[in-house]
Amino acid sequence: MESNQGLTELLHPSRFDGMSGKMAAIVGYILDQEFTDPSIDDMCITSDGMAQHKGDCGMNDFIGAESDLKQNWSRLLTAAKLTKDQRKEAEKLYGKRLCRQI
Repeated sequence: MESNQGLTELLHPSRFDGMSGKMAAIVGYILDQEFTDPSIDDMCITSDGMAQHKGDCGMNDFIGAESDLKQNWSRLLTAAKLTKDQRKEAEKLYGKRLCRQI
């Protein structure tokens, strides 16, 4: 199975010209990397879709609807042309890093 380092290289925001800063921060959070400043320190899927920037107290930034996030994550994995095993690992990290507080 591919290491997180391999996924970090394949999903790095510098490979995707159209990636927004918000998505770069989300990808960094999921991969436990700091691609943006500020970066996301914690992220939970709530009815509001909130996140926390590094150094903030509480969930202070609106990310968006969970359905949009899932769709954008899936599109990124497709655009990165991950293998089946790489995609499985990326999905596992997504599920592991995003807690649910609904």
